[in-house]
Amino acid sequence: MRADVILCRGDEVTLDDLPPAPRAAGAGPRRLLRCGTAPSGEGLSLVDLEKRVIERALRMKGWNITQAALFLRIPRHILIYRIGKYGLRRDA
Repeated sequence: MRADVILCRGDEVTLDDLPPAPRAAGAGPRRLLRCGTAPSGEGLSLVDLEKRVIERALRMKGWNITQAALFLRIPRHILIYRIGKYGLRRDA
């Protein structure tokens, strides 16, 4: 099994921290990932991270499920399933 690690200075991974091949692609935002976002230093579960990403995408797209699904690059029915799974509501 292979594991890749990205080291960075500070608390953000940027394009400059990546090896030349991904950096050459150049697509996407300059800041790729904010490190150290776990609330208490205990870590952040994948489930919590997925829920946060879905919530943010829904807010960004004004709760338009079709647009949020396109933004997340997942099928609309999967997004609907996950909205129910996490109990997400527009008014929350």
